[in-house]
Amino acid sequence: MKKAKRPASTLFTLISVAAVIIVMIFVTRSQQSNKEKEKSLEKLSEVDKMLEMNLDEEYPQTPREVAELHGNMTRLLYSGLKDEEIAGLAIMIRDLYDEELIEINPEEQYLKDLYSDIALWQQLDRRIEYSIIVNDNQEEIYSQDGRDYATAFVSFTITEKGKTSRRRHYLMRKDKEGRWKILGWEEISKD
Repeated sequence: MKKAKRPASTLFTLISVAAVIIVMIFVTRSQQSNKEKEKSLEKLSEVDKMLEMNLDEEYPQTPREVAELHGNMTRLLYSGLKDEEIAGLAIMIRDLYDEELIEINPEEQYLKDLYSDIALWQQLDRRIEYSIIVNDNQEEIYSQDGRDYATAFVSFTITEKGKTSRRRHYLMRKDKEGRWKILGWEEISKD
């Protein structure tokens, strides 16, 4: 009779170990799923907050703040938003642009180009994960031909097959209302 109990107890032990392993796998996957949901909700709430901003009342005061806001908006545009969120944010981002930049980039063409670019990024599984204002020691504010100009820098962390970093140099000009507006930018190497 002792021999009959051994295989039964071994079988019970194996079933118990398998059940514990299955439960651990389920719990781990559930935690990963919850983290992904939290991250998605966090991004969603950030987009919602951004879209609720009233730039007429809450316009950034300094060139650095304008560059930071544009960097955050750009990051969100290239982080996997829905079409309606992209459209709302894309229209809003134009409020940061100088009249000259808006003039050479009509809204319809701007949106068409933006959607094409975002679609390409999605095909490549490329996203902007982070944006941060950098190089405050290289920023400058100066006057030329009776107008005030400023520069600012934003660094973007991009994920594709790995993580890379890109830096963007902004050029801004003060408008008639005293607001810093983006005239343009260029991607620059780290060197």
